[in-house]
Amino acid sequence: MKEVLVLRELEQIKAISHPYRIEILEAFEDSSATAKQIADKMGEPHAKVNYHIKILLKVGILELIEEKIKLGIVEKYYMPAAKTFVIDKSILDSGEKKVLDSVNQAKISIFKNISKDFYKAVEVADEKNYPKKILYFNDYYLTLDEIDKLQDKMAALIEEFLKGKKDKNRENTKRYSISTLMIPRFNLKKKDNKF
Repeated sequence: MKEVLVLRELEQIKAISHPYRIEILEAFEDSSATAKQIADKMGEPHAKVNYHIKILLKVGILELIEEKIKLGIVEKYYMPAAKTFVIDKSILDSGEKKVLDSVNQAKISIFKNISKDFYKAVEVADEKNYPKKILYFNDYYLTLDEIDKLQDKMAALIEEFLKGKKDKNRENTKRYSISTLMIPRFNLKKKDNKF
């Protein structure tokens, strides 16, 4: 598995813009698995998961790692092609409507998954066993360059801190989702919103 895979094709961006496929990618947890194992883990129908796995495989987001024959059935083991997927900046800079729509859909899909995790944690978790930590800062005025720099610094800090913490067998740990959002705020009363 590569550390980073740069997505340079529209079909790859479209493939990861579906929230269900993002859930499938997250279900691997750094180990290979069959479509059946992923379906069982997600509590979803095998045929549905298998359909989406084939799409991710076709565009190179997933890789076929090995095939094993078990009781006369061929089991195919898949793995994400990389730990992190990044969209090529030149594609983003192209301004092509199809690309921008797919990128926006990917952002919405990621946010939907984050929201789902958040709401589930609020409903199920108690503060003693599963504390929910939220940092929230609003009403700062930043340039796009400053947002890029802040995002890069946050990503570097978080990645450094999380090194070696993917092992689910470490003692006294719980599974967490960690995210950062930098969202422009709009004044709905004004006609012109500045960025």
